[in-house]
Amino acid sequence: MRFEVLFGDAIIGWSELELGDPPMGVAYGRFHPSDLYVSSVHAGPATGLRLRPDGGEGVFESVGGVHIEDLSADFGPEEIEVSIVGLEPETYARFFPHHVEWYEKQSRSR
Repeated sequence: MRFEVLFGDAIIGWSELELGDPPMGVAYGRFHPSDLYVSSVHAGPATGLRLRPDGGEGVFESVGGVHIEDLSADFGPEEIEVSIVGLEPETYARFFPHHVEWYEKQSRSR
C-alpha cells in the first residue's frame, strides 16, 4: 500500500512505509519525492507534514507527527526516509497488519 506525504495540500512524495514498530505506533520507509519536494523546506524539523493512504480522503492523526530524514546529499537519492510517530493502535492495526504480525512472531520466538 502506498501513502502520500503532504505539505499543506501539495503531495510532495510517497512511501510504502514498509517498516515499523507497532508498540510505539511508528511506521517508516523509503520516501519517493515528487517534483514539489524541497529538502531544505520539508526535511528535518519541518512542520505541516501530513500523511494519508494513497488517494485517501483523511489524513492520519499521530502524537509525534510526520518526519522526513534526507541524507541524499551525502549518500544518494535513495537515502530519504519518512516516518510517522505515535499512531493510535486501531489505526496502526488497520493499515499495517503486516508490521503487527511480524512483531507478534518476533515476540513469540523469544
